Amino acid sequence: MKYNLNIDQLAGCLLGGALGDALGYPVEFEKVSQMSQDHDFDKIVGKLVVSDDTQMTLFTANALLLDGNLRINTWNCYQDWLETQFKQGKSELSHRPISWLMEYPEMYASREPGRTCLMTLMRGIPGDLNEPINQSKGCGALMRVAPLAFIDREDPYSVAIENSALTHGHQMSHIASAALVGLLRYISEGETLCDSVSLMRQDIKRIFMGSLEVKVFDDLLQQAIFASEKDFDDMEIISRLGEGWAAEETLAIALYCSLKYSNDLKKALRVAVFHDGDSDSTGSVTGQILGTLLGAKKLPQEEIKRLDLLEPLMKMIERLS
Repeated sequence: MKYNLNIDQLAGCLLGGALGDALGYPVEFEKVSQMSQDHDFDKIVGKLVVSDDTQMTLFTANALLLDGNLRINTWNCYQDWLETQFKQGKSELSHRPISWLMEYPEMYASREPGRTCLMTLMRGIPGDLNEPINQSKGCGALMRVAPLAFIDREDPYSVAIENSALTHGHQMSHIASAALVGLLRYISEGETLCDSVSLMRQDIKRIFMGSLEVKVFDDLLQQAIFASEKDFDDMEIISRLGEGWAAEETLAIALYCSLKYSNDLKKALRVAVFHDGDSDSTGSVTGQILGTLLGAKKLPQEEIKRLDLLEPLMKMIERLS
């Protein structure tokens, strides 16, 4: 499969997403009142541990390296990921894996996997647009689709929608997943962040024309964009945008943080994870956006070295390049 990429941007997307994930994962189920006011990478001792968000993003990327039908390959890669949530190593697997990621012992770790992804994958029947598998609009599809932005195809949106439908049946999940992939694609093609947001919104309204959900989605993005241009209190704005458990809320929070702090990745990530909701996912998507915008060379290198999945992340970047 051919890729439409600047390797530094692809690396930035994957590594930035992992950094945001690792910052948010320790506080994912904590309320703001329980968090340290200065929660940052320096407060985390030892390895920077990522969650299921980065794990599934890597398995999405792994599917891009396989010959054959992308939808089937992706589903099978996610079946491999499912095994890593319950098994201790390759010798315990119940099927022959197709993902080379399964060679890494560090991939075998349960990191608070989303219920929707677990249940649908355990059921063993992939969902599609014609037969929705459920009515979930959780962020479990959104947080894993970023690598699809770098496929060399004229229409990255349909691939993202198809990926979302594998495990999430609600149209809002499809809209949000497509929006993130479209946004990252425009950034990777050299558009500014603001222009990328504007172009993506136009595309999404066209693709989902007539949908009531797309109006709700776009209205929420507009709130995030407007607030990012003002000197409002970050916590207050994020509380209005949601908690990030739903796909549209995750993207809106990530968009707000990315736009407001586009020149300060660490600040953007701190703000993205400092709320009562799904901190690892909002941090991860924020990192994916700004990592693509800045490129890997401008990311904090000392923190990257501490990522617990650094070796498979770097190998994935090498194989995609």
